[in-house]
Amino acid sequence: MSQIQHDARRTSDLLRDITTSPHQGDVSIGDFVSLLGDRSFALVILIFALPNAVPVPGIPGFSTLTGVPIMLLALQIALGRDTIWLPERVAKKRFSCTFLTKVINKAMPAMLWIEKCLHPRWVWVCEGISERAIGMLIVVLAAILALPMPGGNFLPGLSILLLALALLEKDGKLALAGVIFSVGSIVFMYKVIVFVITSLAGWFINIMGALL
Repeated sequence: MSQIQHDARRTSDLLRDITTSPHQGDVSIGDFVSLLGDRSFALVILIFALPNAVPVPGIPGFSTLTGVPIMLLALQIALGRDTIWLPERVAKKRFSCTFLTKVINKAMPAMLWIEKCLHPRWVWVCEGISERAIGMLIVVLAAILALPMPGGNFLPGLSILLLALALLEKDGKLALAGVIFSVGSIVFMYKVIVFVITSLAGWFINIMGALL
């Protein structure tokens, strides 16, 4: 059985349900996942990716807070699990449900526009072994997303958003486009990370040389 349960409603309808949730203020990741019920791994991943892909003022450390659960959820997709599981330590982490509602409302116009182009096609790309491969790709993207790197959340966040949306809508063409975009994002971020590490190492060596 595929772990991505396809809801007959569009993604925008599912997101509207989140904005009308009775939860206000801070909510734990575990409670939020329970609130979504058994809709799908992809929906939860999409929601956690949104704040990293939408141009709104962010919260320091939010990419790490969302990147870790995305990585764990995507790994479960890759392993073919049917139900969501999160370790207690991750499930107890809290975030602002009010902030998430603002992000969803900000993204809604773009989501409605994108949905006009989406529909189930090349469904085989979003099922079986292909679905698991996409899960592993999201794991890599989420690992990059979780890094505490200012400005480093947009490309992996957008990549995850596209892949999760493709799985939700069973749109194989979007999934393939998302894979290509994701690979490009990973290559770009790898070069950025190597540059940052090399620069910091050089700076540290210069400082130590000046002190000794």
